[in-house]
Amino acid sequence: MLFTSCNKDEVITEEVGGQPIIELDSETGIYTVKVDHELTIAPTYQNVEDALFAWTIDGTLVSSGPSLQRTWNECGDFYVKLRVDNAEGYAEEELKVEVKELTPPVISLALPSQGLKVVRNTDYTFTPDIQHSDVEGFKIEWVREGKIVSTENTYTFNEKELGVYTVTINASNIDGTTTKDVSVEVVETMPYVVKFPTPSYLQTSTDRYTFADRPVFLRPLLEYFDNPRFEWSVDGQVMEGEVERMFKFTPSAPGEYTVSCTVSEDTPTEKISRNIDKGKTAVTATVKVVCVDKKEQDGFRASGSSKLWNKVYEYTPAPGQFINETSTIGGMTGNETSPEAAVAWATQRLKDKLHVSLGSFGGYIIVGFDHSIPNSGNQYDFCVQGNAFDGSSEPGIVWVMQDINGNGLPDDEWYELKGSEAGKEETIQNFEVTYYRPEGKKMDVQWISSDGRNGWVDYLSAYHT
Repeated sequence: MLFTSCNKDEVITEEVGGQPIIELDSETGIYTVKVDHELTIAPTYQNVEDALFAWTIDGTLVSSGPSLQRTWNECGDFYVKLRVDNAEGYAEEELKVEVKELTPPVISLALPSQGLKVVRNTDYTFTPDIQHSDVEGFKIEWVREGKIVSTENTYTFNEKELGVYTVTINASNIDGTTTKDVSVEVVETMPYVVKFPTPSYLQTSTDRYTFADRPVFLRPLLEYFDNPRFEWSVDGQVMEGEVERMFKFTPSAPGEYTVSCTVSEDTPTEKISRNIDKGKTAVTATVKVVCVDKKEQDGFRASGSSKLWNKVYEYTPAPGQFINETSTIGGMTGNETSPEAAVAWATQRLKDKLHVSLGSFGGYIIVGFDHSIPNSGNQYDFCVQGNAFDGSSEPGIVWVMQDINGNGLPDDEWYELKGSEAGKEETIQNFEVTYYRPEGKKMDVQWISSDGRNGWVDYLSAYHT
């Protein structure tokens, strides 16, 4: 059984009836201000007619209006809570104020995890996020090969020669200068990659297992494709009409099947000469699907089986407030530096009936039972205890797996349980987030999502080691 975490990083209140809704004027919930300078925090609200506002710091009320104006006379990190009440309920937000002596620019430019590769003779526009660009004296320079190529907030890169180039961003204001180097590799064509994922981070095999007439859902991972087209085949036979990235394969009889996915870039045909046409780039990946000669009922609960979980297989949290947090709330020791140590820690926490934080989006834990759990239809088959606070309840996503191949490992087919938000227009499926290792200690963790958004998970000195 796999539990993964999910939380909204914008409005984190649940819209039910006429409850208040808070939208902060900072996307990350972090505000930076100079010492002895006034900071104004002015959220926007919904459903706040006749509402009560309460801004508190360390439990002390500092404002009862819809906005907060405050000046700090010392440097440090301060945490502010905002609560809005009306007759229908309440909404809460916690935000961070960083009070600094100086506020030089902070440059953020999210890059692909595999490095930035661009096709020659093609425009690529760089638009970094720069904090404190509103401070007096702000200016920016883009430098290539020792020459200033732009003084605008954006820069368009285009290079005809193959090779690796360095673009330097210099941003400055009255408080200081910040420099960031960006490595750009210019290539003839993108190094397209198509591959099938393993069932979880620590598993190594991509083989898939199922029973006769139970489907498996195959979806390849892609790198560098902009306009992919898909063709699926089973044992060499093309599956007509299967042109989506997700392929539902339902074997009808036991045996081994080879499923292939060929992905091509949907670009216009290019002429090399009057007599030669260049075809589309295509990459193929294969996966083995094993249909076992058993029935799913074979693993159902036998007499003497426990009704509780009996093993933690993996614990891989994403960055978050309570990850690597050694206070009483987080409960970590600082020694959870390997997969084995993390599993041992999570196992003891659950045995002690204490919570295990999954961190931000994508963090997960896999726990198992000593038997399979049948699906009884509309009845409850098992329960997961989680955070009961409205808007911060975990786990957000639950997947289940049966040990079909009988090896005692979580390496079979995962199925996501339909949640309360499934099928809604605002619900995003197949969402992905990539986190980037900080360049040094005590730094925020940058992230970029599959839909192009980016941000960071805060380093909180009050919590993190």
